[in-house]
Amino acid sequence: MKTFALLLEARSPLAIRADHAPSGFGCLDYLPGTSLAGGLASLFRLLYPNERDEFKRLFLSGRVQFPDLLLTPLITSGDEQNEMQQEIPLSPVYPLPRTAQSCKRHPGFQGDNGRKQGESGHGVRDALFAWAIFALQPDDEPQAIKALKSQRSCEVCKAPMQSITGCYARHGTAFQLADYRGRRRLQTHTGIDRLRGTVQEEILYNREVLDEGTCFWGLLKASDEEAPLLQRFIEEAGHSGLVRVGTGRTRGLGAVELTLTPLQEASASWEHFRERLLTFDRKLKDYLATYKAPEPRKSQGQRGEPFYFALTLCSPTILCDEFLRYRGRIDEAALAELLGPPFTREDLRALHMAATLHRVTGWNDLWGLPRPVEYAIERGSVFLFAYWMRGDADRDELIKALFRLEEEGIGRRRNEGFGSVRISDPFHFEVL
Repeated sequence: MKTFALLLEARSPLAIRADHAPSGFGCLDYLPGTSLAGGLASLFRLLYPNERDEFKRLFLSGRVQFPDLLLTPLITSGDEQNEMQQEIPLSPVYPLPRTAQSCKRHPGFQGDNGRKQGESGHGVRDALFAWAIFALQPDDEPQAIKALKSQRSCEVCKAPMQSITGCYARHGTAFQLADYRGRRRLQTHTGIDRLRGTVQEEILYNREVLDEGTCFWGLLKASDEEAPLLQRFIEEAGHSGLVRVGTGRTRGLGAVELTLTPLQEASASWEHFRERLLTFDRKLKDYLATYKAPEPRKSQGQRGEPFYFALTLCSPTILCDEFLRYRGRIDEAALAELLGPPFTREDLRALHMAATLHRVTGWNDLWGLPRPVEYAIERGSVFLFAYWMRGDADRDELIKALFRLEEEGIGRRRNEGFGSVRISDPFHFEVL
């Protein structure tokens, strides 16, 4: 498959409705893949009404994966005294894992240039390795408690640590937090009488929108056959001013511009992927050795030494078992099913998981019908595994299978942005 980096920039206020928002007018801080695909499909039918075969290839075949676009952090460049500062979007953007923690009083990364002066956080730390020690140590071992206690308080102000959610990007060696506070506002609208076309009395409502200039980023994937057609269409329509997404599109909202950038070849990404997994395994083993944690207990038939890796979900993931029941986690049986033969659940052990479920609803604009209600494992969920390898060749076979999962995604509705996964995210060992 071909992989492209897709950057979306709002040219008018953008309203992305959050279903079941407590306030009734909430706005999401990301653009769902279903909204992106629906906006592009509507424009394609408008510009090329007779090219039905091309429409099927792009939007109905399932060979194009439209991603969830995540909010990009912004860095302010130029002189601080100058009011007209240029804001530069960052890429790539990833969700914070659910094992990430930050200071309760001053959340955020240290030295985050994207925040206002005086709002810099006290840093973000990841607790996955500490939880791995807790899973491996006996219940009465004080080293496991010591590892978790080291994650309990802020190193700067000694305030309690708490979970932090959102998205982040890297700018050089520094991390930047995507925060859409200050980029959203309320718009007040009046209802329109359907018969007279004038203002309807006693109908006044608010809608939360994101400001112009807000940017989103994601990885768009397409098969080798559909990639040239998709690239040509987005290059023609992306800067035409006709692409609109979200709600309120007939009221001047949702105008966006799209920029598509091809990424590196699969051979180069494979070498980078393999090195990432080996680094994660080495870093975790060094961390375990620091606290003198034992190796995972072997089940009957297991032999060799453990190889550690983690699955971090970059988008909501819909998984079902053989009875079509929704899975709330990825355990040994689910992962063995995703990897395929020769891997079995006996070769794997789940050490730790941090995951939640949420309900998925929506509207199918193509068919004009509501989508069925489904349940997905939430974005940012983390699953840590140990695999007993019988040698380097066996380990490389596992890495190849994991590379396929990251390239193709997992679960259902992958062409709508679901099921994106990142294996052994470097975030877990870079922000210890």
